[in-house]
Amino acid sequence: MQSPFRARNWIIFLLINVLVSAVTAFLVVQAFTQAVSRPATTRIVAAATQPIAAAADAAPPVAEGTNIPPAGDLFAAHQAAGTAEAVTLPPQPTATTQTLAQATRGTVPNVRISAVIYPGQRTREAVVIVNEGDAVDLTGWTLANPRGKAYTFGNVVLLKESFINLHTTSGVDVPTDLFWNQSEAVWRVGDEVVLRRGDEVIATYLVR
Repeated sequence: MQSPFRARNWIIFLLINVLVSAVTAFLVVQAFTQAVSRPATTRIVAAATQPIAAAADAAPPVAEGTNIPPAGDLFAAHQAAGTAEAVTLPPQPTATTQTLAQATRGTVPNVRISAVIYPGQRTREAVVIVNEGDAVDLTGWTLANPRGKAYTFGNVVLLKESFINLHTTSGVDVPTDLFWNQSEAVWRVGDEVVLRRGDEVIATYLVR
């Protein structure tokens, strides 16, 4: 039979082991909890900043020439109104033939006569006019040969970097082809073709 002294020593030894195990387990759990909590904080910050970048990328494009107040003024306007709604810009006017004519009246358009094809053959000859600049209103312009034969353009707009063919023969006008409806050829080799806007000579071409 064991003595009471030895039994008491075993009990003390077991209690010390239990206490050490408990402390060790507590420290391990604390270290693991701290290690796991750090990446979680980083992910939360990233998630919070992502919608801001997405909102900036998704901002709608603004038309060229629109008068937009500085960002600070927009923010101040939001604060004064007490709302987060977007500031509504006034609608911009659209270009019309009339405004186009007013805009190009005082400028020299970049329009030239590119070629006169099949001169002397009424059913095939045509003058090729090229616009190498911005859109131009040709209304009232004339194209003439040296013998006083002239074509007057109607309500025609030559778009930016485009061309138009003026045919001597008969036909139905389309955006890229106009028809003079002449009974005989208009152009001869050696003729100087003159394109005028009123009294202003815009372009000339020597028929070859």
